[in-house]
Amino acid sequence: MPKSEASEPAEVTNTVDLDQLSLSQSLLDFEVANARVIDLTRRLTAMNKELVKTTTALQKAQLRNRQLTTELKAIKGSRAFRSAEVASRIARSARARLGG
Repeated sequence: MPKSEASEPAEVTNTVDLDQLSLSQSLLDFEVANARVIDLTRRLTAMNKELVKTTTALQKAQLRNRQLTTELKAIKGSRAFRSAEVASRIARSARARLGG
């Protein structure tokens, strides 16, 4: 058999063979596409869960930050804190005068 004949595809003798090949290829293409859709859906669902989890953690952190900011303002506004600040300034000033 010459080389040119060996590289040519087998000739389809009737359309039933061609229809069967087309159907088989279509089913394979569908299976691949379906598998891709399932994989994409799985990944999107996982990413959505992670996003919800991260958003919830961020909201909790923001709430805690607001609470701590409020507490800090209350502490800084207290008489004890202001007295401690004055005492600290006096101590730093005294150390500076003594050279140490």
